[in-house]
Amino acid sequence: MAMYNFNISSFVDAERLYNNTKPIRGSKIVPLGDRRRKWERIVKVSPKCYALLNELHEEEYKSYNWYRTEEDLIAQAAVTWTLTANNNSVVEFRNGDGDYAHVSRYSFLERCMPSSMRFIVDSGKQYVSHRGDMRRHYLPKDKDKTVVFTDRHTPQEAWALTSKPHPLPVIRKRVLKEEKKPYKEAITSYLEWVWTMTPMLDNDFSWKATQQARKECRDQMNDYSTFRSALMDEAHEARTHMAVLFLANYEGSIKRNMRWGDTIPPLTDDPKKFRTRFNAWINDYAGFTESFTEFRG
Repeated sequence: MAMYNFNISSFVDAERLYNNTKPIRGSKIVPLGDRRRKWERIVKVSPKCYALLNELHEEEYKSYNWYRTEEDLIAQAAVTWTLTANNNSVVEFRNGDGDYAHVSRYSFLERCMPSSMRFIVDSGKQYVSHRGDMRRHYLPKDKDKTVVFTDRHTPQEAWALTSKPHPLPVIRKRVLKEEKKPYKEAITSYLEWVWTMTPMLDNDFSWKATQQARKECRDQMNDYSTFRSALMDEAHEARTHMAVLFLANYEGSIKRNMRWGDTIPPLTDDPKKFRTRFNAWINDYAGFTESFTEFRG
């Protein structure tokens, strides 16, 4: 089934498409494009409002939208075109609802974009931008939070954002200092031991060697409490294998910042960097961090 841009860049375009498209036989469904994709449709809400939907309230689709009526689907339409009293086109974009991927909605929104606008997916977040404005306007995965533009009818400002900008959520990490505190001396002791042992362990970080080390300390690397127990026990047999995995990880981070042909420096060449990477590694595998969401205006 063909998927292509619907070429709707104004209220007039939406109205024309609706008026010039025959409904699917035996129904009131007016398709937007390929008639076989009948769930991608346009609905006349009123003489001055048209909704573009990528969902259909029919028996064959009830398995995933049984809890929503046709009125609900229209109210939560991906795109709505309205005409103001001053004959300005207003377009409203709505993302899927819920913190997971809405791939079909993303594809639909991309094909619904006016010619001067873009729908952007970047690092799990979605945005709308338009030509003449370099900013990307965040579109939350929330049916009640939309992005709205109004046509200004001026060459200098064809479209203007008329909805309130949504804060951008950013995932941050913070160290659980009180939880980490009882392990402070053990971590320092282990750091000093790994630092001393590095010249002896720094000889083979091949895939085969690191996989063998991972096999030997699988329990520690996959469970916070088991990892913490190994930190507190200086005689624990897994500590050497854990150190190999840290050093392999550290060497990999150094390689990623090197140019082709450069010689890898000794892993103990930069004590401060070594300590910082070791501490971050400990935090990750011992579960001494937690993620939180911060909103950036």
